[in-house]
Amino acid sequence: MIYDFKFSNTSEDAPFFLYILALEAKTLDLEVFFCTYEDYTHCFVPDMPSLLASYENYCQQATIPSAFAVYKDTPTQTEVIVKFANTLAQNLPLSLYFCFRDLSPITLPQAFFTALSQMPSLHRLTLKDIFALSLTHLNVPHNATLVDSKTTLSSFETPKTYYYTAMQTRQILNPKSASFSALNPPNFSPHKPLALPEKDYFTRIVQRLKNTESVPFCTQRGTFLLSLAPLENTHTTLLCDIASLKTFFRTHQSQVDVLATFEKPYAKLMPKEVFQKHFPLDEQALVRVGLPYDMPLAIIGALLLQDDISYFFLSPTQGQSDFNFCHSSAPSTQILNISQNGTIIDTYISPNNTLQSLLEAHTQGLERYLLIYLSTRHPSVFAISHNQTLRALLDITFERNAHLIVQDIKHSYKSGSDLIESFSKHSPKLLESILALPLTSHISHNLTDVLDVASFVLGFSPIQDKNALFARANAFVRERGPRIDYKLLRKDNAIMLDYNRIFRSCLSFKCADMEDEILAYGILDSLSEFVATLIRDTKTNLSLTNVLLLGDMLSSHIFLDRTLGYLPKDIHLILPKDGFIDY
Repeated sequence: MIYDFKFSNTSEDAPFFLYILALEAKTLDLEVFFCTYEDYTHCFVPDMPSLLASYENYCQQATIPSAFAVYKDTPTQTEVIVKFANTLAQNLPLSLYFCFRDLSPITLPQAFFTALSQMPSLHRLTLKDIFALSLTHLNVPHNATLVDSKTTLSSFETPKTYYYTAMQTRQILNPKSASFSALNPPNFSPHKPLALPEKDYFTRIVQRLKNTESVPFCTQRGTFLLSLAPLENTHTTLLCDIASLKTFFRTHQSQVDVLATFEKPYAKLMPKEVFQKHFPLDEQALVRVGLPYDMPLAIIGALLLQDDISYFFLSPTQGQSDFNFCHSSAPSTQILNISQNGTIIDTYISPNNTLQSLLEAHTQGLERYLLIYLSTRHPSVFAISHNQTLRALLDITFERNAHLIVQDIKHSYKSGSDLIESFSKHSPKLLESILALPLTSHISHNLTDVLDVASFVLGFSPIQDKNALFARANAFVRERGPRIDYKLLRKDNAIMLDYNRIFRSCLSFKCADMEDEILAYGILDSLSEFVATLIRDTKTNLSLTNVLLLGDMLSSHIFLDRTLGYLPKDIHLILPKDGFIDY
């Protein structure tokens, strides 16, 4: 029996994770082999007494390989392998890019043992040689490279200051532990020692913070001002622990899990209403939030918690910290959008991309796919790609001058005149500001400009500003808003959106005194449903199952969550790779 521990592996720190696996195996006197291909690492753990028993059963007259013979009187290793699995659960850091996926027991067939027994120089074969023969039965490519645990341990040569096991982290941050605030675990070669400050350094920093000072502090991501109150240029809020994160911010479990990972990314979250005044909100009323991302910051957090202080702030500074921990450089900082089902979108936009380069990064080997590109930065694209040629599925062209839109609603829709009259009574100053606009046409080819127009027409902002709509939608606490009418029309063998019907629908709800937050959420919710419905119809009518979603609209947690929720389950959905959400 062989046990296949399968991990997804796209981590820049993969050697560290493999080192931990190999070290735990060595501690338990287990042989393990690693095989990495196609963004996965397989950790194969053979139950040697079990393999020996199978060999003797199938090849009763054959010579026993010396690599097997040493296990002649050894009992089954099943319990040790279970212990190995449990130890990994305790010691392996939770990572976004090196994640346990599944455990599969593999029983080798008789043909393998028969072929093994017929190998020349059987007594000279190492366990690795024998194991290499089994690759064809382990669902890995025949040319895959096997690496044993001894080689993994001896070849590790890139210690980093942020390499800690999960157990070490818990001990260092536990005030009741003898290892509390001990930055450098003893006898752990993957960890590059941090420079050690004076013994009372951290308590002095905390005392200065409590005295309302802003303190320059050396972190893994640069030097920042630490403070207990936001400054004018504060950009990040660090919560001292997970409990604090849940207390002050509206979160779901996937967000909590991702923020607590080894990589310590940021996410933009909505503070609970009662706490909003304590945090620096961005233009969409969100806060860039994270957990302490290096051990010195985590120790600061642990000490603050002892005084019932749950968060602190990071602000840029040109000043110098009075102590340099000599951190290793770490992978790039990420701001992630995290859906309720655990899907993560990296919101970073790599420079020097084009729409074409985005497509090439995601569609290798695909002949046909539906492209939906929704961005606040560039014209929208709803198109079908066939053999690298895009054919428009939906033309995005509409008027964004609110004055002309109101005129069209009044004259082109049944009861449109009555609606505008009701709107004039409900919001006279708002209508007055709309009618004060010059009658100059402003054509848009960006569907997200609908949000700009809606923000102005509904009085969310004195100018067209989609962020004002996002801010109100983000404040909504439920998960379904009113249905805004995104209706498709067919004209001259083409389909198009009835754009002004969207605004007509919005005005109707405004006249019905619907709260701004509910209405704003409904606009985004209905847009998500429209996108998903278009994908479903395209799949049904054109048998097109490959769907590529791109654009920075995927940075909106509402749009991402609702779209994923509405999508049919039987499509092949392609979401942006890290850094390739937009251009």
